Amino acid sequence: MLRLFSVSVIASVAASSATIAGAGEVLDRITERGYISLVGLPDWYPYSYLDENGNYAGFDVDVANEVAKRLGVEPRRFDSILTWEQETSGHWNGAIDASIGSMTPTAKRGENLDFPVIYTYAVGSLAVNKNNTEINTPADASGKRFGVLKAANYELYLRHELTGIEKSPPVTYVIDDAVIVTYDTESAPWDELEKWPDSEIDATINYLPVLMGEIQKGRSLRIVGQPLYYVPQAVAIEPGDPELAARLTEIIDAMHADGTLTGLSMKWFGIDLTRIP
Repeated sequence: MLRLFSVSVIASVAASSATIAGAGEVLDRITERGYISLVGLPDWYPYSYLDENGNYAGFDVDVANEVAKRLGVEPRRFDSILTWEQETSGHWNGAIDASIGSMTPTAKRGENLDFPVIYTYAVGSLAVNKNNTEINTPADASGKRFGVLKAANYELYLRHELTGIEKSPPVTYVIDDAVIVTYDTESAPWDELEKWPDSEIDATINYLPVLMGEIQKGRSLRIVGQPLYYVPQAVAIEPGDPELAARLTEIIDAMHADGTLTGLSMKWFGIDLTRIP
């Protein structure tokens, strides 16, 4: 399933909620209709994926479900509404209410989105086809062809633009002059790397638990070296609703304090990624 943009869905939602989206009343909208609207991501295990019964599962799914529960509403996910590039760019026009999808709060994204609270950290790692003997350290990948999800922090890292992030350890760039090939889905680079040495890319970057999960499922991947970077992952909302920002912050802070987030991290990752390892 591809995460594609649906013009008809966005147009209809925007038309029905145009008077609401910019009025700072998103929390009221969520409460009144009884659900929080989110984007569904079906192919990013263990963060968000469709299980054998066609239901969403994963760390971000569990986090969002618990947030919805504490808001007193149901979570509702919509496939094919926004690409990741559109989700990180803001201007949702009421299509979704929030992003609880491991978004890195960069300064650029902060021009159109608010990031009220951090709930976990991500570990960016380099991977190649397991039969690739040319890349054995991250530095070996300088000048190589990288396939990554468009507008993800993997691309920002390769462009040396992973900057302006609060509560983030310094990022050291060890890969220079990368040739970047972008894709619309998380899984497309892995599919392409399966074709190596006849693939259009030599390497990819993704989160360490994701790469480990793909390897466990039989992908011909090999993780190279130590993690490239650690970055916070935040809940994202459109600007203009301080009440929603405050309520989400209150809920996530409580989930940190009562151990819920640590428990979910241990469940899905086997390590506590609610803080920098």
